[in-house]
Amino acid sequence: MQPETNDAKRMDWIRNTLHVAAVCDILDDLGYRRQAMHQRLRPLDPDNAVIVGRARTFRWMETDYVVEDDPYGLEIDAMDSLKPGDVVVHSTDPGGTNAPWGELMSTLAKRQGVAGCICDSLIRDCRQIIAMKFPVFHAGIRPVDSKGRGRVMAYDVPVRCGDVLINPGELVFADFDGVVVIPRPIEDEVIRLAADKIGKENESRRELLNGRSLREVFDEFGVL
Repeated sequence: MQPETNDAKRMDWIRNTLHVAAVCDILDDLGYRRQAMHQRLRPLDPDNAVIVGRARTFRWMETDYVVEDDPYGLEIDAMDSLKPGDVVVHSTDPGGTNAPWGELMSTLAKRQGVAGCICDSLIRDCRQIIAMKFPVFHAGIRPVDSKGRGRVMAYDVPVRCGDVLINPGELVFADFDGVVVIPRPIEDEVIRLAADKIGKENESRRELLNGRSLREVFDEFGVL
């Protein structure tokens, strides 16, 4: 099976065909060895952990004050701009002081058809998010508000999340194993090679179950 070229169909095809570990292996093979986000980013709901879509990036700054006439600023504008298939990507919060994602953000994002959220910071309202089946990866849980702790200084700009520099529009793919980011210039090649690798893995699994040794199977199919 070949990858779809239409973007929405492509995302569905990736969701149903590929898995993150195989994509990560291909990125390694192509010399992109720093595209897997840090292991601190874990899915809130292990049964709802697949995210495929285009990055919409939020660049946060830490604050110690409240802007009284507009306490959330660009955070609201960024959220209102979300479109179907987007993946919200929050920049890293090194101090772990801010929980910018919760129930209302998830409610709006799900209504807008957003594919998921990758938050390299804290989240809250976790039971409500799980109940609505909106997929979120996070670096921790804490019931604090972003107001007075952090502000979005820009959105749709390059940000660092999970130790990966990610540009707006890049393909984000997450499952229970973690999160990878696929740069635009190599996206088609990565998807094609990952599909080929998974096909060889399926053949290798069949041969291992039929009793062949790992060495025999590896020598024939070249995957592990």
